[in-house]
Amino acid sequence: MSGWHLRLRQAPALRVDLRGITPATLAELSAAQVGHLPVGHGNAMLALAELFDVAPGREEGMLHFEGDLGRFDHIGWQMDSGRIRVEGHAGHYAGGCMRGGELHIEGRAGLLAACEMAGGTVDVKGDVGDFAASTLPGSMDGMRGGTFVVHGHAGERFGDRMRRGTALVHGDAGAFLGSRMVAGTIAVGGKVGAHAGYGMRRGSIVFAGAALPAGVEAALSFVPNRTATPVFWALLARDLARHGGPFSDVPARRIERHLGDLSADGKGELILCR
Repeated sequence: MSGWHLRLRQAPALRVDLRGITPATLAELSAAQVGHLPVGHGNAMLALAELFDVAPGREEGMLHFEGDLGRFDHIGWQMDSGRIRVEGHAGHYAGGCMRGGELHIEGRAGLLAACEMAGGTVDVKGDVGDFAASTLPGSMDGMRGGTFVVHGHAGERFGDRMRRGTALVHGDAGAFLGSRMVAGTIAVGGKVGAHAGYGMRRGSIVFAGAALPAGVEAALSFVPNRTATPVFWALLARDLARHGGPFSDVPARRIERHLGDLSADGKGELILCR
């Protein structure tokens, strides 16, 4: 599988839809064929070469974007193999519906990053917008597998309807973190907005910042639980610690668990690392 380097010429006037531009799609194409691939630009179509300078990449199986792609949506959409590196920002739906492979974004990502992700790895060095690791409008299931790491901050509704996988935020997260969560693991290293775990049925939300969101300890829908879970926590903490930053020392910290959301007959847990 050959690699490609796409260097942005200038910011487009309208938003661009990059769905279908994946390492597997480009693997057997020539430079001319890659340049002629159509992408959506507003309500019209443009050839990829009108937006990017196309050149062979240095790494096998790597699709390397260079430039500010803040107006480019669906980067890595439904990708199932290979690697994508964005040397800059990314637009909305980055890593959406991914089934495998790796997506690395060196800047920030827009709304709905890693939405309905089912496998692979998405790593964002900057911030992500609202509804990351969540569900597409009208769907019932959010993130379904894989690993999603945000080194900056996350917006509201992070992990909404999450069903499986691991999603980490090194910085702060907005309101309704893990809302309507079905299963999986969410961990946050910074501050968290109101209503964390709202309507969650199962799953684990770990607060490595040593502070629960305001109101959780007084909420009737979450109750403290002092049942010892040494084996479960040892395995989970070790997995989180390998991501470093605020999670590096969680195996050595004691925890407090709050179970709920009882208003949704939930059996999820909020884990506070002291």
